[in-house]
Amino acid sequence: MNERFQRDDPALSPDERAGSTLADLPTVPVTAQAMIDRFKNNLSSLQWVMTDPARRDRCYAVLLLSGQADIKLRQGTIHASGPSLIWLPLGETQAVSVSAGADGYVLSVADDLVARHCGTPIAGDIGAATGGLPLRLAADTVHIVAPTEDSDHLNLLIGCFDAIRSELTGNEIGASVVVGAQLQVILTVILRLSDGVMVPGDHHRVQGPGSITFQRFLQVLELHFREHWNVADYAAVLGISERRLGSSVSRATGKSPLMMIHDRILREACMRLEQSPLGVAQIAYGLGFRDPAYFSRFFKRYIGEAPGAYRRRSRAEQRVPDNSFAAWP
Repeated sequence: MNERFQRDDPALSPDERAGSTLADLPTVPVTAQAMIDRFKNNLSSLQWVMTDPARRDRCYAVLLLSGQADIKLRQGTIHASGPSLIWLPLGETQAVSVSAGADGYVLSVADDLVARHCGTPIAGDIGAATGGLPLRLAADTVHIVAPTEDSDHLNLLIGCFDAIRSELTGNEIGASVVVGAQLQVILTVILRLSDGVMVPGDHHRVQGPGSITFQRFLQVLELHFREHWNVADYAAVLGISERRLGSSVSRATGKSPLMMIHDRILREACMRLEQSPLGVAQIAYGLGFRDPAYFSRFFKRYIGEAPGAYRRRSRAEQRVPDNSFAAWP
């Protein structure tokens, strides 16, 4: 986290522009951040339900070696046949069902653990911490890939899921590091097997003049919006002037790059307030804010109500009876 976002907001006072850096948050045991189930040759179908508020901070990965799976999302359902790997980012998954006799794994992992091991450094080139690969962007996108049976890719994925299972069972020192490394491999295989990474949401696929520059900006924005880069930082990484960046974004959206940056942060904040069990301060830190009070002021300035009030209202509107017959973290 740094001061670049605060420099870019003229509404800040000098006191808000100052301030100390955030100390590292306490280490959380890996068993509190991840869980894995191994299913094989079950006599009946199985279901995992992820709608409980305590499970809203999770990403999920389903490695289906054989059989069928139905994955209910917030919008729509994924139908998959083995062998396949389905990656589901934070806030997307409602339930996973697998057919009788299916073989595979269901992995639950906290988004904070994914971000810590698959994100990008606060400064430096894109993806420098992950060999130049946009793993954070991949982790924020729904993926369905189909490795060939008995292929190297499938064997590599099986090894990763088995390694994670072993680390969670042993829970020895450094287990989170090993789990994080396996997540990097899983997301790397996804990049290899997919057609590339698109910014989540088809509404971002814009055609017309400036669309290539705009698409590149959106991809870099997905990687770095938590670091609160200013417009000059994005232009520098893209190798263009701020004026050209502004023109491309304006033609595509009618907004300025700074408005797009703010919109992306606010969209993530709203989603986390709706889906995550974390407190407002923890959400603020996870979004790169050094000061939760400033986050609250920023959020209220653009949304019109404080984060806590927004959370209470949105969850009250979403509350429905839980008629599920199974639950799983």
